[in-house]
Amino acid sequence: MVAGTLPAPWARRDAALTDTTIAIRPERPSDYAEIHTFVRTAFETAKVAGGDEQCFVDRLRASGGYLPDLALVATEGDRIVGHVMATRTAIDTPTGRREILLFAPLAVAFDHRRRGLGARLTRDVLERGRVGGFDAVTLVGDPAYYGRFGFRPASDFGVANTNGIPDRYVQMLELVPGALAGVVGTITYVT
Repeated sequence: MVAGTLPAPWARRDAALTDTTIAIRPERPSDYAEIHTFVRTAFETAKVAGGDEQCFVDRLRASGGYLPDLALVATEGDRIVGHVMATRTAIDTPTGRREILLFAPLAVAFDHRRRGLGARLTRDVLERGRVGGFDAVTLVGDPAYYGRFGFRPASDFGVANTNGIPDRYVQMLELVPGALAGVVGTITYVT
């Protein structure tokens, strides 16, 4: 970081997010069944849910884009209290496919919401993605929530989605400043 500049919004760390009783680690095959149940339960009380987020996690894990180091669980003792994934996806551009990350879905146990755990998982997976060589990420989600991490509509970057999802929910974030400059194309979200 250059002296006098602030870190990217997604890289900020708040004291409130340093609950030392919660550990974040990559998921393990032995976690898969528990994660399936956890994600289903977490989305039963979510503000927005499609009803099959747990199956979406399974499909992402079975896809060629699965990145085990970017599929994270938050644990408190031996209980999973949070989960997030980032997988490979691509923007189709006139010059070919441009690989980026897909962030989806973020799940936090009901009794751990509004305590900073979702933000901690988000920041952790984004930083791991950047360190892993990815320079941009996309998601479909609540603009009010993800905007605080610096996500903006994909259309701001010249990227349209082919799924017919309203533009305000299709968002992108540059993990490396300027990474999406001049990129024009479309993205198709796995369903």
